[in-house]
Amino acid sequence: MNNVDAAPPLLAVENLSKSFGGVHALRSGSFKLNRGEVVAIVGANGAGKSTLIKVIAGAHVPDGGRIVINGSEIPRTEHSVSHMREKGIEVVYQDLALVPNMTAPYNLFLGRIPKKWGIFVDQRKMRKKTREVLDTLNVTTVQDLSQPISSMSGGQQQSIAIGRAIAWGKEIVILDEPTAALGPNETAEVERIVEEVRDRHGTSFILISHNLDQVRRLADRIIVTHHGVTSREFAREEVTSDRLVRAITLGE
Repeated sequence: MNNVDAAPPLLAVENLSKSFGGVHALRSGSFKLNRGEVVAIVGANGAGKSTLIKVIAGAHVPDGGRIVINGSEIPRTEHSVSHMREKGIEVVYQDLALVPNMTAPYNLFLGRIPKKWGIFVDQRKMRKKTREVLDTLNVTTVQDLSQPISSMSGGQQQSIAIGRAIAWGKEIVILDEPTAALGPNETAEVERIVEEVRDRHGTSFILISHNLDQVRRLADRIIVTHHGVTSREFAREEVTSDRLVRAITLGE
């Protein structure tokens, strides 16, 4: 990764909190994300990491704290998924949010279908853009753009989901357990895509993963959530898997 420490952070999250009824799902979430950086957020189930990324993505409005993107604070009254997308944040959730019986181009343009003369679907534009995105990711395994997503492998589907995020969110992509259902070869391909996009385009990634070996391969920094608090932060080169496990389970 390039040296980004001298530049102001692309994203600054400060003391975010979120409760659901009497349950404090997130008590205090704070971290920074630099341009062209991969930051992993790890924690036990129920530690607050999913709530944290959903607040950042605009799916939940925070009860307290603030989010600053490119130096501008996001007003709580404008906190929404659509507004965060306008700010360049896209999410690839664990279920990928793909439509199985649709093709790759239709999935890439889901919610953004282009029209010719305001009436007809511009399929040529969709296919061209999809091929450009796959070429950008150096994905060669998806050749037939007319086949439905359901006929593709898990790795190919993940490539389409990441490609959609890259196509519409050049700034920050949040990956929620991106390889949980994939085998070793497909996992390696997804990790290659993340590294290539980061290095070639300066895209920043927030990675949620239970795979600590993957976290240590991909992340520049690792944020630990414990009981709703971002309790620890480690640089990749300074932490071992054993130390990460202690921080996740004991908050040490």
